[in-house]
Amino acid sequence: MAETSDAARMVDEKIDAAREGFGGRAKEKFDEVAEGVKARAGALRDKIRDTEWDEVTDKVTDYVKQNPGKSVAIALGVGFALGLLLRRRGDD
Repeated sequence: MAETSDAARMVDEKIDAAREGFGGRAKEKFDEVAEGVKARAGALRDKIRDTEWDEVTDKVTDYVKQNPGKSVAIALGVGFALGLLLRRRGDD
């Protein structure tokens, strides 16, 4: 999973770069928050790495077979939301 280690490295680099811009008490608070973010990112990376993706795929397939109408509605809703988020505006 090179992508997850690359993403974790990028998060660490961004946090370290932002840390350089702070001073005094703000730096201490930032360090506390940064360590918490790093810990949560590491836990999430481990959880993703340990996930059995074949099992997830099987569960999704079963759900879609049992709830085809709801599945289509969910897909339409997600597609609509992504379309709104990713659309290009004419005034840009």
